Amino acid sequence: MNLNDLSLPFPPEDIEWRVSRAGNGRSGAFCMVLAYITARAIQKRLDDVCGPEHWRLEAPRILEINNKSAFACGISIRVTHAALSDSPETEWITKWDVAEPTNVEPAKGGFSGAMKRAGAQWGIGRYLYHLDETFAETAETSPDKNDRRWKYAKLPEKAGGGVYYWKSPGLPAWALPKEPEHEVSAEQLGQLKKEWRLKFAPDSKDTKELREGFDRFVHSVCGEFPVADHTCWTGDAVYRCSHRIESTKEPGGVSADVPFTE
Repeated sequence: MNLNDLSLPFPPEDIEWRVSRAGNGRSGAFCMVLAYITARAIQKRLDDVCGPEHWRLEAPRILEINNKSAFACGISIRVTHAALSDSPETEWITKWDVAEPTNVEPAKGGFSGAMKRAGAQWGIGRYLYHLDETFAETAETSPDKNDRRWKYAKLPEKAGGGVYYWKSPGLPAWALPKEPEHEVSAEQLGQLKKEWRLKFAPDSKDTKELREGFDRFVHSVCGEFPVADHTCWTGDAVYRCSHRIESTKEPGGVSADVPFTE
């Protein structure tokens, strides 16, 4: 069992998009959406990484906070500890999180939301928090009824309550699963940081300055993505950054952009 595999990106079909804001603009209806992982995808990830017999959902709890109800969900994983004896010890570790009831199917939606948040406590789908609110493509009628990415929606009453359709956006490359040959390990990312530091900041001891500098460098070469998380890197991004470091003859004045730890 490698618990680091819990945090790997999911394929697009396991991602659901929800409207966070909508209204009327100069060109008609607009909406902004956020990405979420599905509850089924969380369950399958736990099955694949831990094995069905090594994880469980704890009995849900209903909390009352300031006269408002919230669902609490706990995901437990049976972890094996290396012991000095020949018999390794196991322990159930539980991580909890909460969510408010939803407007549609309040109990089911609230529990599902709490489960997704508890999954993020284990790293499942946490990378999606790096995705900003995104404008979705909209239309007055569905352009392609066979394309399931187009969804029916209604504007809020204060925006007129009109009907529109919106299309699920694509995911950036860093948020997609990597083929084995394109995966980047934490060790590879650490080596790239060392290469950058030796070239651009050999005398700097300021951790914050190094982290911000490396971020700017990577973003200038590859565009913006969560630089600190090695699972968001691709082999191509490492190659491009390494090539830029090697080909830079006069590094003075160039700032770094890979995050460094304390």
